[in-house]
Amino acid sequence: MRSSDIAATRGSGFALAAGIILIGANLRAPITSLGPVLPDIRASLRLSGAAAGLLNALPLLLFAILSLVAPRLGRRHGLERILGASIAAILAGTMLRSLWLPGGLWIGTVLLSAGIAFGNVLLPGLVKRDFPDNATGMIGLYAAAMAGMAGLSAGLAVPIARLPFADWRWSLGAWGALSLLTLLVWLPQMRASQHQLSPTSAISAMSPWRHPVGWQVSLFFALHSLIFYSIVDWFASYVADAGVSPGAAGMYLLVYQVVAVATNLGSASLIRRFRDQRLLGFSCGMCLLIATVGLLVRPDLSLLWLIVGGMGAGIAMVTSLSLFALRTRDHHQAGALSGMAQFIGYAGAAAGPLLVGVLHDATGGWSASLSLLIVASALVIVFAALAGRNREI
Repeated sequence: MRSSDIAATRGSGFALAAGIILIGANLRAPITSLGPVLPDIRASLRLSGAAAGLLNALPLLLFAILSLVAPRLGRRHGLERILGASIAAILAGTMLRSLWLPGGLWIGTVLLSAGIAFGNVLLPGLVKRDFPDNATGMIGLYAAAMAGMAGLSAGLAVPIARLPFADWRWSLGAWGALSLLTLLVWLPQMRASQHQLSPTSAISAMSPWRHPVGWQVSLFFALHSLIFYSIVDWFASYVADAGVSPGAAGMYLLVYQVVAVATNLGSASLIRRFRDQRLLGFSCGMCLLIATVGLLVRPDLSLLWLIVGGMGAGIAMVTSLSLFALRTRDHHQAGALSGMAQFIGYAGAAAGPLLVGVLHDATGGWSASLSLLIVASALVIVFAALAGRNREI
């Protein structure tokens, strides 16, 4: 191969990797920017606890529903093109929900959540296809970008909303700039020839729905996602009752995400060295259990518990995403497992923020809500250890 061809190939690979990392950065930031300013939104729009819980749960419900159709659209139209459309939807939804339009908050949330749903499902299959020898490393990088931007959006949400000319709508809309940048970087991938998932290969592979590993990976994903979204969505409201200001709560969530980013990167290298992922699964479950118990019994030490919980969240996210590649034989099957796990995972996770809000309204306190997260953390230990065994579907 000529030196010019080698340089072109390397440049193309770098552009693809940069695009993947940027897409990952968009898959949580529009969601985590909501929690810290949720008290402002509730006061402005007069939302009840149940309505706020529904607003928090709506993205997760859409993640679950659309996970079933994302692999089919990827096979039909090409992964690159559908991922580009998903970023465009995130951009449009982010801007729409920040405008003073009737129903704009809800319609924009639906649109951006649909875009995130397709990115969630299709990105692991794209990584396994184009980076077969370094799938876990690339997944670790985009998971770190996802967690990092999620933490940044949570930490900056209140400061942006408190600017002299701004309010919570500015806080939500600011992340449209990230989506616009990502769309511009990804445009060359959309214009290139599309690599489609083969329907024949996808059908001939063993369905994860009929294999125990598929259910173990899916339940692991569901439980740690339930805990993550419940904490992100309701932490500021919970610690407000303990006297923590919204600004401080946002910074605590930023620390939570920074720890998760560091743990993401560290876990990605460990995954390649271990023969299986049982120890990682047990470790993340124990961190989440310690964190949720600590938040219940000593809310005054919430920063400490978020640091421990961030370690658990970081290990859980990169491990569960890596299992889509590690427990499958090719990228067709990885796409199928990703769709199944994210359907079950987000259907279960959607119940978390909704139940937290309903339990808080019903009891007038937070003990029942935190107990729910403690039980979920204990179950993470079980299903993460089962999914971590070295087997393939």
